[in-house]
Amino acid sequence: MSAAAVPASLNRLLVDLIVMAMRASVMGCKFGLALFIARYLDLSSLGLYGLAAGAIAAVPIVVNLGMNHLLMRDAVTAPAGEMIDSMRHYWSFVISAYMVLLTIAILVTIVLGASGLWVLIVAVILFEHVGNDIFYLLSSLQHHLSANAIGFIRGAAWILVYVPLAIWDPSFRALPCLFGFWLAGSVVSIGLFVFLSWSWPWRASFSRPFRPSVITGAIRKSFLMLVSDLGFVASQYIDRYLVTLLLGLKVAGIYFLFWTVGSSATTFLALVLQQKQRPLLISAYRTGGSSAHCQLAWRFMQTTALATLALSTAVGFAFQILLPWLDQPALAAQWSAFWLIVVGLAVRYMADFGALSLFTAHRDRLTTVTNVASVCVSVIAQVSFLPLAGLHGAGAAILFTSLVIAFWRYRLLFGFSLANVDSGRVGA
Repeated sequence: MSAAAVPASLNRLLVDLIVMAMRASVMGCKFGLALFIARYLDLSSLGLYGLAAGAIAAVPIVVNLGMNHLLMRDAVTAPAGEMIDSMRHYWSFVISAYMVLLTIAILVTIVLGASGLWVLIVAVILFEHVGNDIFYLLSSLQHHLSANAIGFIRGAAWILVYVPLAIWDPSFRALPCLFGFWLAGSVVSIGLFVFLSWSWPWRASFSRPFRPSVITGAIRKSFLMLVSDLGFVASQYIDRYLVTLLLGLKVAGIYFLFWTVGSSATTFLALVLQQKQRPLLISAYRTGGSSAHCQLAWRFMQTTALATLALSTAVGFAFQILLPWLDQPALAAQWSAFWLIVVGLAVRYMADFGALSLFTAHRDRLTTVTNVASVCVSVIAQVSFLPLAGLHGAGAAILFTSLVIAFWRYRLLFGFSLANVDSGRVGA
């Protein structure tokens, strides 16, 4: 190995470690923020925060109409001018949609006397939407350090400022202050992107007329991805709204805290495992076809199952140790529901791995069908179980839905002909 290659490899390793540290920090800060709200505000505020966080994740899927997938994929190979022109049209459409939503939120606040907090939340959704687009755009262009630095500012840095300040000064312990800091972090992150992309030909692109055909064409091409995204996001977040509707905001706060704890394990695994598994599965399908893909997916499924079991168990017991610090007796009364939710989320992650495997095998329609079916099964299960068993019903509904969808997806992948799966090696 040459002397120049060694520093280059060390530099790549350093970048990878920094990126991993920033991603882990984002996950840890969001987990810590949920614990902070439960400890220093109240469970009803945590429930409201959970509903807002769900909206912040779901509304951009509706607004972008699936176009972001098409644009980010094309950004890999498109010339800079063409890519920027597409992003200019897309972001003009997105910002126009949010201006309408902001206007509606302001009018409702004025006419009905509703809380101004919802105006603030809509503003956060706007900047989070654009921030997510920036992250995926820079990642597609292989600017991973810049993408994750921007993601760190809007996902962790503001929390690291807000939480110590709110612990020191109780006047900051309110949701409007929390979302105000969130909005500030998102604005700063976009400001950093403007600085980094200042030399890009934005002004030349904006000097040309807006062409609606660019948007309408992208929407037509993106319809299948929109349906798939809506199904996936709804399957992840609709349960918290049903819990709120049927059990109330305080119970929803307990549920969201348990959900945050359980999903922290699977979110970390998605960062560590899926980011490496996805390109390998795609490559296996392209070079070896369905057989090679099936072999590799089976191996990855076993690794994922063991890692999910180990990490979910560790996180669950760690949360039990932290419980006295939260000083919330209502949480201790729901331990069995907590573990049911943790198990359900672990099985859901295994079902999500099935969706990843279908997608990497170019079975897009089946991925979409199973995503939409997951929502339908989840709603039926939640509506059936919640009135009967409360939070235990919420956990049972997640577990039931995840088992049904996981069985279906793995049946589509492997046909449960395990002799065939074990009969050869990838690439053989």
